[in-house]
Amino acid sequence: MVIYTEAILWYILAADALVYNVMVWTQNKFHHKEYHWISAHFPLNRFFGLFYVGLLMWVGFTLHRMQIIF
Repeated sequence: MVIYTEAILWYILAADALVYNVMVWTQNKFHHKEYHWISAHFPLNRFFGLFYVGLLMWVGFTLHRMQIIF
């Protein structure tokens, strides 16, 4: 079984999108009010979280059709 760089990057981005959406949708519930310095420039946004997952699914379907992932 060959593991491609695209597949590794996609799985890393999928984990990142999952963590980002958990942080966005559970705001003020499971994590503290302390934010990283980059959050001042790029705040947590639910629309961006859904957009991120949508783009990741689109790339995932393409990689799946090319038989690179799954």
